[in-house]
Amino acid sequence: MNEPKQDDLVGRHLIVDASTYTRRNLNSTDTVFALFEALSRNLDMTAVLPPIVCRYPFANDEISSFCDDIEAELAAKARELAASAEGPVDLSLTPVRMMREFLRRRQMEESGVTGVSIWAESHAAIHTWDEDNYYAFDAFSCRDFLPRDALRLLLSHFDIEILNCVNLFRFQRSIPRVSNFQVNANWEVIVGERVAGDLDSVDFTAICGAPEPESRGGGNGISAPAGVRQPRKPRSSGANREAPRERKRPAAAKRRARRVTGSRTP
Repeated sequence: MNEPKQDDLVGRHLIVDASTYTRRNLNSTDTVFALFEALSRNLDMTAVLPPIVCRYPFANDEISSFCDDIEAELAAKARELAASAEGPVDLSLTPVRMMREFLRRRQMEESGVTGVSIWAESHAAIHTWDEDNYYAFDAFSCRDFLPRDALRLLLSHFDIEILNCVNLFRFQRSIPRVSNFQVNANWEVIVGERVAGDLDSVDFTAICGAPEPESRGGGNGISAPAGVRQPRKPRSSGANREAPRERKRPAAAKRRARRVTGSRTP
């Protein structure tokens, strides 16, 4: 398979699985909305639309408000009728009571927030599970960005225990080039169980295998992540490959000669 060329690079795709030690902001649509607005500014992305954010269970607040309005109106009519009647009037509705019970059960289930920010350069997305103190985040863009700029915002908006990060460089005619690293609660970057440095000082070009100009190296033009062994280079072809075989030929020729000579001995 041909190695990808520099101009075949489509863009960077940062994928994050985050564990938190509290639920703070994991169920907040306002926090996720603010996060995406900050991402667009800090990564210099062009927002096509305002961030789209919703909370699961979807529309619980809207349905609850609707039930409140119905019950308030029924209560007002019940008071009017009671004023002209001899006793109290019950205008409660069974469907409203059933909906209240349904909403109560839904609030006890797992919940979370889903958010998407659509950029002219691609997108960012987040999905949170507040019951599990976990969220998943990814950002893909044809305009390259520094991972630290995105990770700093994720660390600031949530109480992070650990960020498990996958960095991909995607190409038009080749499989993605992948590197992995972690960021802990102290904002230290960890590669292969080794602290490579803090978030603001670490060399992400080395850790993330950022593309380099082809003139700076052969092959795919991608530097290997720090702490990762380079794959062995394939054996060279042509004259260099044949040279070791040429050195073995005299010994092989002698053995053949001895066998031939031996077969002719009476």
